[in-house]
Amino acid sequence: MIRVVAKFQLKPEEKLPARALFEELIAATRKEYGCAGYDLAQSTEDENLLVVLESWESQEALDVHGKSEHFTRIVPQLVAMCQNPPMIDSFIQII
Repeated sequence: MIRVVAKFQLKPEEKLPARALFEELIAATRKEYGCAGYDLAQSTEDENLLVVLESWESQEALDVHGKSEHFTRIVPQLVAMCQNPPMIDSFIQII
């Protein structure tokens, strides 16, 4: 299992427009083959810090996701709404 944690520090004025984009991205991604989980969480300390928590059955499934129409269309828009570039970390589940 591949786990991805993607942190988005949004500009305060972009929080609501970004939420709509995240909803579209998540709905489409959850239908993808190999997606075991794709959730959005908000920091308890900073309402503008959102985190996408992803679970993928394989690196190949994650790679296909990164080339999908919805990902390549929506993610650049989300990046433009951030104060800083998103921080993305990948992990291989070991237990």
